[in-house]
Amino acid sequence: MSREAFAGLVGDGRAEVPLDETSLAIAGALRGPVDEVEWLAVLDQIAADCPTPTADGIARHLVDQLAFEGNERNYYDWRNSCLDHVLALRTGIPITLAVVMIEVGRRLGVPLVGIGMPSHFLVGVPGKDTFFDLFNGSAPIDAAGAKDLFAALTGGRVPWDDAFLHATSERQIVIRMLNNLRSIFVGNHDELRLAIVMQLRAALPELQSREVDEIDNATAMLN
Repeated sequence: MSREAFAGLVGDGRAEVPLDETSLAIAGALRGPVDEVEWLAVLDQIAADCPTPTADGIARHLVDQLAFEGNERNYYDWRNSCLDHVLALRTGIPITLAVVMIEVGRRLGVPLVGIGMPSHFLVGVPGKDTFFDLFNGSAPIDAAGAKDLFAALTGGRVPWDDAFLHATSERQIVIRMLNNLRSIFVGNHDELRLAIVMQLRAALPELQSREVDEIDNATAMLN
C-alpha cells in the first residue's frame, strides 16, 4: 500500500507535500510495512521534548542531545533514505537529516526550508543568512560557510552560484530523495528496488512524462 499512499500524496502536482508522510511511504515501499502512526509519533515526541523552539534550539536538540549524526561509514546505504531507519538509528545522509529537522520545526511552529545545494543538502531559515548541516554538527553556518563547504566537497572544480542557496520545495526534496535512491540502485545493480523506485517516480507527473521508457523498462519485472 505504500506505493499507492505515495501516489496519493504527490500525484496532483502540489509543490507542498507532507514530507514526513511521503518519506515514510517511500520507506514502506522499499522496506515493507512501516507503521506510519508510530514514526509520526516519534517525530511528535522529539518536537515535544525540544527545550528551545528555535532553529538553533532544534539543531542542538537533535545533534547534541539526541545524537543524530551523519552516516559517514555507510553513506551509500540506501536505508539512509528511509525516514523510519533514520529515526530509529539517529543516523542518515544530509537530506534525510534535513527532513527530520524541518518536520520537527513544523511541529514547533518554527519555519525551516530545504536548501538543495548540489552535493550536500542543507536546512535554511527563511529570510536569514543562516543554514544548518546536521550531517556535520549542530552549529549554524552562513552563506560564506556554505560556499566553503561546497568548494571543499567539489574540490573547487564547480563554479559557485548563489542560487544554490535558494529554498527547495517539499516536492523537489522528494524528487531528490528518489534521485539518490535511483543512483544507488543503478550503481549496485539492485534491479528489484530500482523497479520500485521507478514505480514511485511514475507517480510524479513531471517525471513520468520524461522518463516513460526508463520507467517501463525498469518496472517490467513487477508486471
